[in-house]
Amino acid sequence: MSIVEILKRCELFLGLDDNDLQKIVDLPSCRGKACKTQEIIFKAGEEAKHLYVLEEGRVDLVVKMPTSSSYLPEQTVVRTITKGGIFGWSALVPPHVFTMSAICKEPSKVVAISGNELRTLFDKDAHLGYEVMNSLIRVVGARVRNIEQLLITGKRSPFFEKPKNDQVITNLPVSNVSPPSAGAPQD
Repeated sequence: MSIVEILKRCELFLGLDDNDLQKIVDLPSCRGKACKTQEIIFKAGEEAKHLYVLEEGRVDLVVKMPTSSSYLPEQTVVRTITKGGIFGWSALVPPHVFTMSAICKEPSKVVAISGNELRTLFDKDAHLGYEVMNSLIRVVGARVRNIEQLLITGKRSPFFEKPKNDQVITNLPVSNVSPPSAGAPQD
């Protein structure tokens, strides 16, 4: 499948015409990448240089959170990204630092696009920038509402799942960036 076709099915780029999608594909950084199970795509606290579109597979967005049974933070899956989903949106929004880590749950294919190149394109093509950022607001808004629901009800939704023992990644470094506040949207 071509990258234009992948982007056409992506929640962030729905509604863009082929000409607009081609402008994104023509960015020097826009490229596909295969990832292995348990591969860490990025870590919380790192500079957010790329936005990612999931072509196939599943990617977990994880954060270390304290639990009621332990003072030590445990890794918690906040959201699992599926085909057509985006992650790493912090590459488009200051301060351009990831608030979560992204780990492949299974063999996956992603398209990576430089946030800096996208922002420059948006500056040159305001209509394209408006459409993409408007879609981004909807994506982030939905994720914030999901977190609010968890905080209000105290119930985990299906997208909030604790990894099974064999899925826990223990070698994630402790970030020197403060963890996001409870209501902070996830990458």
